[in-house]
Parts: sequence; C-alpha cells; structure tokens
Amino acid sequence: MNELAVDYCGSITKLHPGDTLEFGRNAQLDIDDNKFLHRRLGTFFDRDGSWWLANVGRSIAISVHDRNSRSEATVAPGTEFLMVYQEAVVRFAAGPTTYEIDIRWGGNMTPDLDQSVPTDTITVSDLPLTTDQRLLIVVLAEPTLADPVAEFRLPTNREAAHRLDWKITKFNRKLDNVCEKLSKKGVTGLHSGGGGVASDRRQRLVKYAVETGLVSPADLELLPN
Repeated sequence: MNELAVDYCGSITKLHPGDTLEFGRNAQLDIDDNKFLHRRLGTFFDRDGSWWLANVGRSIAISVHDRNSRSEATVAPGTEFLMVYQEAVVRFAAGPTTYEIDIRWGGNMTPDLDQSVPTDTITVSDLPLTTDQRLLIVVLAEPTLADPVAEFRLPTNREAAHRLDWKITKFNRKLDNVCEKLSKKGVTGLHSGGGGVASDRRQRLVKYAVETGLVSPADLELLPN
C-alpha cells in the first residue's frame, strides 16, 4: 500500500498504513476558523490496503474530482468513499467559502468490487447486479473504461445492443430495469422529478457506475470479442 499525500495550502501531510487524518475547523488538519465549517468534517484512513475518505460531518457534502479525467464523486454526510483516483481534489463549501485539498497516492487504481464502495447514498454491496445488468452498464461504459482520459463518449442504444447481440427491445427493457433499481436505492438523475425517465440517464448511469467502482476496466473482459 502506498502512502497518501494530503496537501492543503502547500502544507503536505504524508499518511502511511494505519494512519488517519481528520480535517475540519478543529481537527488534526485545521482548515479554517470558519463558523460554518464542521469541527470535524472528514477523515482519511486506510482499510484493507486501500485509502478511504469518510464524511463525518452533519450537513456538508464533500466532492472528489479526479485530476486525470472528468470523473467526480460526491461523499454525503455519514458515508465513505474508496479513493480510486491517483491524483484528486477534495472540495467542500462552508458558508460562502470553498476549500480544496489535493490528494496524491500511487496505489492500484482499480477498486475491489468485493468491497463495499460507498457513494452518495448506497454501497456497491447493497446493489447486486444480474449478469445482464452488468453487461449493459459495461457496454455503455466501454469507451470510458477503455480510455479514462479520452473525451467522454456513449454508444447509442442500438450500437450497444448490437455489441451484445441483443434485440433493441431487450436492451431498452434492461436499461429501464437497472435505472429503476438504482433509483430505488437513492441514486438521483435517472428519473425526472415527475417519475418519468430522465433524458440524460445513460450519461448519469455510466458516470455513477465508473466513479463508484460499480464497474471497472476488468469488466471489459465480459464483453463479446
């Protein structure tokens, strides 16, 4: 397991296996004397050889932005996030002020799908996928998984269905099913406010699945040659 470098305003703290680092208004990493900021907002820690970020605050969300792609994830209060980005910016706002912490580490960037990978509302372990559901997400995410730094691109439904040798009706039905499953678990953006299907749900589905480790580059082996 590699060390985690935490850089706040040029002051670098290096964490080693077994270390933890809390940050907030009155924590190990003292961010600012800002009355809107929680005394302890977040904690960096290792678990089973991987670095994690826990949001231990009550009302402030933390976002994690990958410096090597356009990927980002939201860590809601009370949840944790597996640090899958080798170089990232951890960002949060307290009142009128936004803060940034730079993170760097050199470990294996492919999350273990057997671990619980918490996201904004659920964990991967809470969301078992059927074989067809995983195939559907992987085929939509194939361009991103194959080249994470390339411009974001989605295949059309017909292209994806053809790739899997499915009828388009089957593909659309499976897409409805997996979006419904995620929505029931609290993932936003897959249905409109009135209960209808969101127009950009495929993009939201792919970004969510990649950012949280629901699918990984290793899953590309599931696709037909």
